[in-house]
This record gives sequence, C-alpha cells and structure tokens, in this order.
Amino acid sequence: MVLRGSNDAIAGAEMTAPPPPVRTQVLVLERFADEYARHLREAFPVLDVHTAGTLAEIVVPLDRVDVLVAFGVAIDDGLMMGARRLKWIQSLATGVDHFLKSPGLRKETLLTSARGIHGAPMRETVAMLLLGVTRNVRRLVDNQHAKVWERGNPWPLLAGKTALVVGSGVSGSAIGSLLQAFGMTTIVATRSPRAVEGFDRSIAVADLATEVAKVDVLVDVLPGGTEYQNTISRAVLEAMKPSAVFINVGRGETVDETALIDVLAKGRIAGAGLDVVARTPLDAASPLWEMPNVLLSPHIGGYFAEYEQHMMPILIENMRLFLAGRGAEMRNLIGH
Repeated sequence: MVLRGSNDAIAGAEMTAPPPPVRTQVLVLERFADEYARHLREAFPVLDVHTAGTLAEIVVPLDRVDVLVAFGVAIDDGLMMGARRLKWIQSLATGVDHFLKSPGLRKETLLTSARGIHGAPMRETVAMLLLGVTRNVRRLVDNQHAKVWERGNPWPLLAGKTALVVGSGVSGSAIGSLLQAFGMTTIVATRSPRAVEGFDRSIAVADLATEVAKVDVLVDVLPGGTEYQNTISRAVLEAMKPSAVFINVGRGETVDETALIDVLAKGRIAGAGLDVVARTPLDAASPLWEMPNVLLSPHIGGYFAEYEQHMMPILIENMRLFLAGRGAEMRNLIGH
C-alpha cells in the first residue's frame, strides 16, 4: 500500500536538507607552496588548500580566503585588503613587520610567526659572514680564479676578542653561543638589560654608542619596525674600533646605511658582512657592491634547504588549534 503524500514528504525532506558545511579555505603563497599544501591536506582533509608561487598566480577569490600562509615579503596591500574574511595569517618568517605595516590587516585577524626555527641558520650565517670578512674570502676567491698562490697578510684570531650582539631572542642566543664557542666574550644589547642565554653580560641598547668602542665584532639581529629604525646609527658606527667588523643578519632599515658606507669607505671600520640592506634588491649603483671590505649575501640567512620540515610542526599545530577554535593557544601568537 502506498501512503498518500509519501512522495511529497520525501521531496520536501530533500529540499530542506541542511547545506554541506562550509570548508575552510587556505591560501599558501610561497615558492614551495605545494610542499606545505601536501602536508596540510594529509593532516586536515576538511581544508580546501590553494597554492600560488606569486601574487600573479593566485586563482582563488581573495574574499573567500580564511587562512593565509606566506612570507610577509610576498604580500601587498591589495591582497590584504581583498581578503576580507581572513581569520588567520601564519607567517613563514620570524619577522611579521610586513604584515603589521599593511593597512589591510584587521584587528580580529590572528597573526602567528615562525619564531623558534631560525636560531641554527642565523648562527651559521653569522659564522659564514664573520669568517668571510675576517679571512678576506673575496681575495681568496679572486686569487683562485686567477691561479695566484698568495698567502697575503695573516688573518685576525677571533678567540679572546669581544662581540656585541644587538637583539636577543632565539636567534640572538644561538649567535651568542656560537661566538662563545669561538672563544669570544659575548655581550647582548636589549631594551632592558637582563641575563640572556649565550651571553656573558647585557647592556641597554641606549648605551650602544659607548659600549661599541670596546668590542671587536658588532652583530645586528634586530627585527624590523619603526622602533628599531637606524638603531645602528652614525654615532654607533663612528664609535667602533678601526679593527672592528660589523655583521647584519637582522633588517636593513635598522642601520644608517649612508653612515655605514662612509665608515667603510674611510677605513673607520675593518669591514662588514651584510645579509640585508636598506632596500632590496640592492641598487646596482650602490658602493657596497664593489667595496673590497664588504661581503654581501642576498638575504638568504634563513633560506636553508630544510626550511619546510622545520616550519611544518608549527603550521600543523597551529592549524589544529585554529580549527578547534582555540586561537588564544596558538604558537607564536602576535598581538597587534
């Protein structure tokens, strides 16, 4: 027996069935986006993960994106303004100044960093730059190309000398420990002097111009931001010993670059190893290119081959907490 109206009831039930749940839309904007996407899809099948190597390659509508995974240098104001429902940004870098400076960053958008993975690469980058400058690697390479066997002048020993690192944190401590392993006395400059792992003592950043006259190596590992702009000022650079070396693996805007070029050109300091400059790429007309006492690397201090595998645990943990609605517990949460 067929019940009257049964087909109508079934049709009505189908019409009123709840819509499928809205899936979280993730945009990974990075050269190696596919690697991040693969891990996210495996760990969280509920995600729709979109990838792009550059801004021009983005195909997902920005106003649909819930989560952005990217380096700050990859974004622009157009992306940030267009991503109107963006709930969380996972920076692939420790520094988040590019995101914080964007007028499109909304107060309610969660922002997390990659803090914690850069100690080892920053330590090794400082080692490369410092030894490269003190041992005049540029001359060695030139002589190798010219097939010239020239012993030249003896190189200065680092052991027994003093290094001052401006900026603490994970990278600062790792650099301090490295320099201690070289047999150096280590000092850290922070806004509030305190005991920091990897350092024999600490000073206030405000006292840099006085303290820098006593050290042999000055290392800048400061983050970006207006509060740190030109911290390594002309007064600081001109107070350095003529035999001292300056290393920058922080941010270019933390240094008075005009003053740095002046002291290098006049031999007021022995040399500099720079992984960062004020504006990138470095202008072809910059004197820094041809200075014999300068060793340049194109902001690759944290650009190591195993980057994704070091970054993935932070991303996976934070995604788990985000999807569970536990944003306040996310790792490396940045207030803004």
